[in-house]
Amino acid sequence: MSQQRNRYIENLQVSRQWQFFLKAFAQEFSQKGDVRELRLLMHRLGRRMATMVSVTDGSSLQALEDAMNRVWTDMNWGCVELSEQADALLVLHQFAPLRLAFGPEASVWTPALLEGIYAQWFEALGMDSSLRLTQRGNEDEDCLLVFELKRVVDEFAFIGKR
Repeated sequence: MSQQRNRYIENLQVSRQWQFFLKAFAQEFSQKGDVRELRLLMHRLGRRMATMVSVTDGSSLQALEDAMNRVWTDMNWGCVELSEQADALLVLHQFAPLRLAFGPEASVWTPALLEGIYAQWFEALGMDSSLRLTQRGNEDEDCLLVFELKRVVDEFAFIGKR
């Protein structure tokens, strides 16, 4: 029943007039570039989109989550939950229309769009520069994408030290 519910919700999100174009677009892009390049392109597009639709209330985690969900609701792009963990902040995005819009074969690179949006929003709110937002795993059967914001150790700081 869960997959049927998820397909129903996804079908409400992507306008039929764009479905064929976006799938053809994704197929062409997939043939022209490698996954790393495509993820980078989508990440940059996400950052640009984030500057057009800003999230300004970072006064608390709940306020930030609410502000993000207002954007996603207006765009019909699913919803997000922010979850504090011991070493990271998880960004749990459910029901993004990416898989339906671009096709399941593009799901390896299209979530980088959301990664770019979230990264830009966090940076605009003054995120510590030692933190990085990255996708964790692939979209699961509940249409959930997981990103984690966590401290990244500078590998180059250890070079030459013994």
